[in-house]
Amino acid sequence: MYKVMIVDDEVISQEIIQEFIESYLPDYQVVSICSNGQEALETFQHAPADIVITDIRMPVMDGLTLIEELNKLSKNYVPIIVSSYSEFEYAKSAMRLGVTYFLLKPLDFKELTHTLTASARSLDFKYLTSSSLTWLDDDRELYMTNILSGKYTVQETAMEHFSALDFPFSYEQSGGMCVQIHFFNTDNWIYGKDTLLTAIANLMNLLYSPRFLLPLFRQKSKCDYLFMQEDHSMPDFQQLKEQVKQILGITISAQPLFHFASIEQLRIGNYSRIFPEFKKEILLSEEEPQDIDKNTIQANIENAIAYMKEHYAEDLSRDDVAEKVYMSGAHFSRCFKMVTHTSYKDYLTEIRMQKAIELLKTNMKIQDIVQQVGYPAPNRFNINFRHYTSYSPSEYRIHVLKMM
Repeated sequence: MYKVMIVDDEVISQEIIQEFIESYLPDYQVVSICSNGQEALETFQHAPADIVITDIRMPVMDGLTLIEELNKLSKNYVPIIVSSYSEFEYAKSAMRLGVTYFLLKPLDFKELTHTLTASARSLDFKYLTSSSLTWLDDDRELYMTNILSGKYTVQETAMEHFSALDFPFSYEQSGGMCVQIHFFNTDNWIYGKDTLLTAIANLMNLLYSPRFLLPLFRQKSKCDYLFMQEDHSMPDFQQLKEQVKQILGITISAQPLFHFASIEQLRIGNYSRIFPEFKKEILLSEEEPQDIDKNTIQANIENAIAYMKEHYAEDLSRDDVAEKVYMSGAHFSRCFKMVTHTSYKDYLTEIRMQKAIELLKTNMKIQDIVQQVGYPAPNRFNINFRHYTSYSPSEYRIHVLKMM
């Protein structure tokens, strides 16, 4: 159920939208109706909505100012602008605030329905590409890849290490499957390889509620996911295919590779023969950090950092960099944190933010800077920049750089 806020100083317009939604759109619920932007802003603070339908011209606070203020409060809502024909060009200026949906008065109900549907998909997309995953734990990921590669030759050692990692299932009962997902028409995807894997994994979590989901071998066009479920039942992936196409705009195929009933079965199953990705040099690099030359680790991470500083403007995933220094993704993450005392993701973000600050000192437009430092879309850049500096890019240019 998507929560809708209506903001309009015309009572008739309020009633028309509310009545139509309540009568014909059961997936949407009107949770608040406000007569001006100030009232809507105060209401949103204690009762946020998923979708805000707002007129532009209103007393006290207009629609554009409202959206500007709401953007400071939340990134997890979708604004819809309502305007008359005479001010439609003026409404387009709202695009700088991230508004992509516009409705003209008098309202066309088909267009309203279409816009609400598109807004709902935008919300789903925002959630899927930004929320955290259950598998984002380098030690767990490394453990499972080591299990599959046959590196645990002693059952007692495998069980001991398993217990130390606090998995949400038992060693003896952890039924599931490995499924290989191929991605097609990914040229339409501009948000980065890691983000795509995150979105698909989150969607699998939403649809099937697994207790554990782990991407094993990530490449540009495919990824193998270890999929575990408490009741051992395995889903039909047709629903996943349909949702990925509808929400993410790409096509996938899903092929089960094997089923298993426990971690012990994975340990003795010799599944490494299934994965050509288990290359000799990658396996050799996956020894425990304390068991190999610390100088080698230091040199590998320094080479990785040099590569990151040279290629930060590209769609640079963790596994891309790990491959350059002949390490698996999970092992690379652990070694990277051991050497730098920070994560790969945070380190790359810092490189990009420092470069963005340099470029803000020039006359380059902010939208061009976003592309220049490796962000295909401005939203993630703006969030990271504010987190890094406590300012938006424009505020930083006005209030900070001018004082230097």
